[in-house]
Amino acid sequence: MFTTEQTPRIVCEQEGMIQLNPTTDGLQVTLLPSGKPIKAFQLCWDFDASAYTKILCDCWGVADGNLGWFALKPVHPAQWYFTLFGANGCFSVGVKTGCNSFCSWQIEADKITLTCDVRNGGGGVHLTEPLACCTVISAATQENESPQQHVKRFCRMMCDKPNVANSPIYGFNTWYYTYGAITRASVLKDAVLCNLLASGRVEGAPLPYMVIDDGYTGNRTAAFNGGPYPPNEDFGDMKVVADEIYERGCTPGIWVRPLLINPQLCPQLTEDCFSQNQQFSKDGFSKILDPTTTGAKEYIYRLINGMATSGYGLIKYDFTACDFMGDDFLKTSLTFDGWHLQDKTKTNAQILKDLYRLIEDAAAGSLVLSCNTYNHLVAGIHPLTRSGCDTSGEHWWLTKRNGINALVYRLAQNGTFFTTDADCAAFTEKVPIDKNMQFADLIARCNSALFVSAAPGVLTTAQIDQLMEIFRIASSSPDEAEFLDWMDQRTPERFMWNGKELRYDWGDDSIDG
Repeated sequence: MFTTEQTPRIVCEQEGMIQLNPTTDGLQVTLLPSGKPIKAFQLCWDFDASAYTKILCDCWGVADGNLGWFALKPVHPAQWYFTLFGANGCFSVGVKTGCNSFCSWQIEADKITLTCDVRNGGGGVHLTEPLACCTVISAATQENESPQQHVKRFCRMMCDKPNVANSPIYGFNTWYYTYGAITRASVLKDAVLCNLLASGRVEGAPLPYMVIDDGYTGNRTAAFNGGPYPPNEDFGDMKVVADEIYERGCTPGIWVRPLLINPQLCPQLTEDCFSQNQQFSKDGFSKILDPTTTGAKEYIYRLINGMATSGYGLIKYDFTACDFMGDDFLKTSLTFDGWHLQDKTKTNAQILKDLYRLIEDAAAGSLVLSCNTYNHLVAGIHPLTRSGCDTSGEHWWLTKRNGINALVYRLAQNGTFFTTDADCAAFTEKVPIDKNMQFADLIARCNSALFVSAAPGVLTTAQIDQLMEIFRIASSSPDEAEFLDWMDQRTPERFMWNGKELRYDWGDDSIDG
């Protein structure tokens, strides 16, 4: 293993703080407490990159059309892990999932540098005990291994204990045709359609999920979609709504944003329960919670657990990455300087993992879909994770950029970290139905989670039949499609599935409905 064959050079604010322990699993990197706060350190390996011409990088969290095989530049950045490609095949380097630091890479002609960001908020962490920052691993191409097979195997190496959904996932989501303008009646009509689309599922396959997205609460405004989520008068008792969805042949699901609240509706939360970072509380009255505080933890647990015990078999939670980090949550910098959490002894990575585990525990067996989380940290905790930024029921180019790109280039994490969700195929009058039908079809043949949004009356009988067949494929846990042109373009069009080549026409980016 390259990462353990040579000892890297250490670049750190204080000498003697880093311990390196080569093992059969990789290079274990430990940061020791020194009595002083520390923000980051670097490890540097000598490496000759001249044999490689292309690179595939990961990114911090949800992908926004930024993934693909790129020509290797003189200085190339990557987050979490990367794969190089050349005449002799692939070579991958990364850190194992569940690490306690945000790990990024810089690949140059003669060296590879790992930066371990161990900040607490935007300042240095005050360690009180040794911190297992990460375990660095690497792998070269095996004989007769394709690039797709190699990246999949490397993802499996990075995650020792994945948490993967134990049955196929498919269903309906209200967001991409309503954008929050939902009613109890509209949700129940959607449940009828959801049940119909999944009615041809293979024997033994589970019920489809009918997910109520944002729009069911009484305190929602155009600028605010936070908690504590009292239902509006139209929806009434949300447990009754869940029962009605079950009666229509679907497992009910629900959306929530756990870190943003209206403090006027939560008088039990004292001032120290709120984060110093309020960049995403932009409406003038809401506040972001500090998840290291007891009050915030109790609120989040009760919120999620209440939804689970009310009968919601899927809980989709959203916005935690941006709420926690602020405006730079997907940028290289992640967050701004000069702020801390109440508990300064833990890194941002540790705090977020604690938050993810709290939500998973509170869900009490309901399927958790994490959206806007950091994939390398959530791996092994939740069984279902959004892989890309939002698709769209208004602009096809957004679905093409975000959905298809994330589906393909994050598929290596499907079944190795968690089950991936590339977001919804939307069926409205504003976007081309034939393109979204192809998107849904590809999702099914990639054995990823399949969710659709469909406006009432927009689908013809023939299109409903087509979707029913796509749902049937999704319910059968099919083998993943093989990518034929993914190294040549960021929105691949050619795939091999069950010995047959499939071609998808995604159209021009300007195409809408």
